[in-house]
Amino acid sequence: MSAAQPVPIRVQACVYGAAAFSNTMPNMAWVVMPIWLYSLNMPSWLIGIAIGCRHAGPVMLAIHGGAMMDRFGARRVMIALALVGAFVPLLYPLAPYIGAIILFQMLTGLADSLGWVGAQALVGQMMRGEAKYASRMSFATRVGLLCGPPLAGFAWDYIGPWGGFGMIALWSSGLLLSVILLPSFDDGAGHGNHPTNSGKPTLREFLPRRSDYTDAFRLLLIPAMAFVMIMSLLRHMGGGIQGSFYGVYLSEIGISATMIGLFISAMGLFGLIGSLSVTPLLRIMRAQWLLLVMVLASIVFIVVTPLLRHEAGLFLSAGLRGWALAASLALLVSLISGIANRQQQGKAMGLRVTLNQIVWFAVPIIVGFLAEIVGIPASFYICGGFALLLVILSGLWAFRIDAFGKK
Repeated sequence: MSAAQPVPIRVQACVYGAAAFSNTMPNMAWVVMPIWLYSLNMPSWLIGIAIGCRHAGPVMLAIHGGAMMDRFGARRVMIALALVGAFVPLLYPLAPYIGAIILFQMLTGLADSLGWVGAQALVGQMMRGEAKYASRMSFATRVGLLCGPPLAGFAWDYIGPWGGFGMIALWSSGLLLSVILLPSFDDGAGHGNHPTNSGKPTLREFLPRRSDYTDAFRLLLIPAMAFVMIMSLLRHMGGGIQGSFYGVYLSEIGISATMIGLFISAMGLFGLIGSLSVTPLLRIMRAQWLLLVMVLASIVFIVVTPLLRHEAGLFLSAGLRGWALAASLALLVSLISGIANRQQQGKAMGLRVTLNQIVWFAVPIIVGFLAEIVGIPASFYICGGFALLLVILSGLWAFRIDAFGKK
C-alpha cells in the first residue's frame, strides 16, 4: 500500500473496533472488580494484590505477544486472546476464592492487554502510524469507554455479579467479532495480518525468545523513544490509582455502581473531544511537549478525587481526565509508530504495554498498603504527587538533551 493510498474503510472499522473493545475491558473491570472484592469482605491490601495480579501476565508476555504479531500477523493472535477474554469472566462468580481470582485476573488481563497491543500494532502495520488514524483509533476507544462501564455498572446493580461479569464477557465478544471480520492484508513487505513466514509454524516459534525482549528494550536507547515510554508509564500511574481504589472510595461515600460507571463513562465522553483536539493543538505545540502536558493533566484529575464530594464535581474531574488520556493516547501511538520501523511495531507496542502493566501491577498493591496505613485519600495524594514529580523531571531531562532534535 503506497503512502498516498488511503486505508480501506473496512480495515479501519475493524481496527477501531478491536481497539475500542480491548481497551475498554479494563475500564469495565474498574467498576465490577473493586465492588465485588469489597463485597467479599477482603482487606484493602488483599484487594490491591488481587487487582494488581490482572497485570502480571502482560508484564511477562506483552513483548512476546507483540513479537508473535510481527511474525505471524496480529489477527490470528488476537482471535485466540479474544476467545479467552469472552470465556474467563464467566468463571469469576463460580469461584469467589482468592487463588482462583488471581488466576482469572492474570488470564483476562493478558487477553485484553495483548488485544490492545494488537490494535496499536495494526495502526503501525496497516495505517503507517499516521496521526489521523491514531487519533481516530483514540476516538473509537473513547466511544467504547463511553458505553462499556455504565453497562457493566447497570448490569451489576440489577443482576449482580453474573450481570457485571457477563457484560464484560459480552464486550470481549465484540473484540472477537472485530478481528474475525478484519480482512486479509499485506503491504508487500510481509507485514499485515498475514504471517511473515510461509511455512507451517513450529512449537518453538510460539515460545518466548530472548532476542525479542532484547530488541524491544534496545529501543529505549533511542532518547526520543525513552522519553515517550516514560510518559506512557507515568500516564498509567494515574490509571493504577483509579483502577484500584477509585470504586472502593466512591462506594464508601455512597455512590452506586451505576453512577461510578457513569463517571468512568464521562472519560469517554470528554475523550471524544480530546481525540479530535490533537491535530489543532499540534499546530501550536510540538508533539512531545503536548504529550507531557496531557500526562500531567491526566494525573492531576485523578489525584483531586478525594477533594470532591458532589457528583457534578466527580463527573467533571473524570471527564477532564478522559480528555487528557485520549489526547495523550493518540500522541503516544503516533510518536512510537514514527520512531520504530515497520518491522518493530509489535515489539514497540509490546514494550509500551509491558512498562504500563508493570505500573498497573505495582500501583494497586502500593496503594492498597498505603490505604491500610494512612487511608484511601492520603494514598491518592502520595502516589499522584510522586507521579507528577517524575513527569516534570522527565520533561526537564528530555529538554536538556534535546531528545527530539530541533525543527
